[in-house]
Amino acid sequence: MITIITPTYNREVLVQNTIRSILDQTYRNWELIIVDDGSTDNTEQVIQPYLSDGRIKYIKKPNSGQADSLNKGAAHATGDYITFLDSDDEAYPGWLQTVQEHIKEDTGILCAGAIRKYPDGLLAKEGMNEFHFFGKTYYLKFTCGSLFIKRLVFEDIGGYDASLRSNIQTDLGYRLLAYLRNTPLKAVVINEYLVQINVHEGERIRTNWKRRREGGIQFIQKHYRFMYENDRKEIANVYSTIAFSSYKLRKRSESVAYLFKAIRHNPVRWINYMRVFKYAFL
Repeated sequence: MITIITPTYNREVLVQNTIRSILDQTYRNWELIIVDDGSTDNTEQVIQPYLSDGRIKYIKKPNSGQADSLNKGAAHATGDYITFLDSDDEAYPGWLQTVQEHIKEDTGILCAGAIRKYPDGLLAKEGMNEFHFFGKTYYLKFTCGSLFIKRLVFEDIGGYDASLRSNIQTDLGYRLLAYLRNTPLKAVVINEYLVQINVHEGERIRTNWKRRREGGIQFIQKHYRFMYENDRKEIANVYSTIAFSSYKLRKRSESVAYLFKAIRHNPVRWINYMRVFKYAFL
């Protein structure tokens, strides 16, 4: 069985689309655990009718953030594999069936592609991301809906780091790679686009610049040595993201300082030199 964990907060309309996309799955052996992170709208009321399906469970808790909600859901999971699907996204009907067909005895994690849908209807395919660790190149994707994890592996690495303000998916991915390296379990890549990420005007972590800045700083403090030993370009990417978040928060001197850190770790990325002028004066 596969467990889907969906955290939600004040998404009474969008979460219903997510639930319906699970009910439409061609693979039927699943459970859906919805973790309500203290919603103040009608989320609880609109979810109630769906609870007549015994595969759907609802947990409501005080507001404590996405990572804690994901861990709470995982603590109630009974499936052999778990995945996480945000309450504003949707799974295509063959999502679980395709994943199930790729699971073998030595499968530790599975990664599939996604399609990002923008408000104007534009669709953009998102395949695997490239990682350079332990002298090898990996093509994986750690975002919600794309990543499936053997439940015992998720438990062994301690789940999500709820202390991080952002970057919880990448942090989890790094720890998964380090864990799998010392086991016979394998990472499986599914080169199909199985979930839809709906971009909308509502609140999302990726546009919360304060959280992205704070989370980026936490993340680089936690993983600097790991990235330095494996792929220094990743350090530069994180510093660039912090710089952009600082710029959006009008912290110009700070944004430029982080750009110089990025340049130091990846001096051939010329766009960062142009960003220095933009972040300082525009």
